[in-house]
Amino acid sequence: MYSVGGSRRAAILIGIIGLHVGFYLALVSGLAHDAMRMADEIGLIDLPPPPPPPEDLKEPPPPPPVDVPPPVVPPPLLDLPTFEGPTTAITARVAETPPPKVQAPPPPRPVQVTAPTLKARGDRIAAAINACYPSASRRLNEEGRVVVAITIDATGKAGAMSVQQSSGFERLDGAAECVIRRLSFNPGRRDGQPVEAQAVLPIVFKLE
Repeated sequence: MYSVGGSRRAAILIGIIGLHVGFYLALVSGLAHDAMRMADEIGLIDLPPPPPPPEDLKEPPPPPPVDVPPPVVPPPLLDLPTFEGPTTAITARVAETPPPKVQAPPPPRPVQVTAPTLKARGDRIAAAINACYPSASRRLNEEGRVVVAITIDATGKAGAMSVQQSSGFERLDGAAECVIRRLSFNPGRRDGQPVEAQAVLPIVFKLE
């Protein structure tokens, strides 16, 4: 027969085991209930049907045949006989036409030009120089040669003049115009006709 202490420990052990078993059953039962509730809420998801299998790829049809023209065959060369021409050259003489003669124009006729000349003789020239000799130049013994360019018109009259070479004395250069105004001239001529022309005249002033 068991003692009172042993019976109490057995009862406590059985109670502990019973609590563990009840707790396990309650846990299993709650988890199962939650799993079924979540399955009802989520529901089933319809998946799309799988794609059809790919059709067999067909090979492209071959290209149509191309008509190749037959090769062109050149005609055969004909063996023609050769003919030799004459060996001597044929020449023809053509009369040469002489070039036309070009008549040269006649040379221009030379122009006859005559320069003006003095009408007066030597004594008349000396007299004109003596009359125009400045008195102051005589007192100072001024002597010299003056070269004057003169324009003689078609009537033989002296026109414009200029000193080309000075005597060295202004009074004698001025007296040269006085001398020329006292002289007379023959006009210059072109082909016999009197024309205006230039003349150069030296005048010498010298004391005797």
